[in-house]
This record gives sequence, structure tokens and C-alpha cells, in this order.
Amino acid sequence: MPETDAKSLALDRRLVAALCRDCRADISAIAAVTDAVPTTVQKRVRALEENGTIDGYTARLNYGNIGYETVVFRLRVDLDAVDRVTARLRARPAFTTVYHTSGPESVLAIGSFDDEAAIGACLRELHDDPDVCGIATATVVSVRREGGCPIPDSTLP
Repeated sequence: MPETDAKSLALDRRLVAALCRDCRADISAIAAVTDAVPTTVQKRVRALEENGTIDGYTARLNYGNIGYETVVFRLRVDLDAVDRVTARLRARPAFTTVYHTSGPESVLAIGSFDDEAAIGACLRELHDDPDVCGIATATVVSVRREGGCPIPDSTLP
């Protein structure tokens, strides 16, 4: 990898880390924490948005504070049906995150629901789904950190 590419990649990682920590920060603040020039930051962030690396900005929510219950669903799904099941779950507004995983429970889905009746209705629908072979659930009691950034703080100067 050429030196300029390695430098650009390192800057992009610092920018992404800074945006993960505060996506509402302005260009000057991001430049300060990434040790970069504001015009360079603006140019690189725009490029990251255009190439799909940054696919939008969002708020991190504590669903419990606004009356929702969060449930983790682990679903046993045959490999040939995983794409269908994950697509259906992703289309449902209650599901905030849906993963295709390895192992016997090949779909992990996290949903936030108004109340126990909504959770029960969802469970009944999943039990009736011919593509779902088994279901395990866990209610999330508290969330210390949801979202966040997988890039370590050590990338920032």
C-alpha cells in the first residue's frame, strides 16, 4: 500500500472514530480531535459519505426511557431461509438490529416493543413463520452502551 493511501486510511479511521463518538460535532471540532486541517476533514468526510462508508447519522436511544422494552431474539433458521427471515425482520419497525450469525441460532434480532402484548404478538408471528425452526429470547434489563464505535480510542491523537 502506498504511503499516501496508508495515511488516508489512518485519517479516515480517526474521522470515523470521532464521528462515532459525536456525529453532531462540527468540522472544526472533528479537526481538533483528529489533528487534521478543517478543509481536509470536510473533504474526507464528504468522500466517506459519497463512497458509502458513512451511511447516515443517527441518534442513540435508551428505549427504556421512553417506555419500550428491548428483547433479544435468537432464531434457529435453515441456511437457505436466512436471507428471507432477516429481510422480513429488517422491514419491521420494531427490530432495531438484525444479524446473520454462525451456529445453531443463525439469526440474532434486537427489537424494542411498546409492551408485553406487542412482544407476545411478535413471538406468535415468529412461531407461525415456517422458516423459523426455534426461538430463544432474553429481555434486556439495562443497556450500558448501545451503538458506539468499534474503532479504539487509540486511533485518536
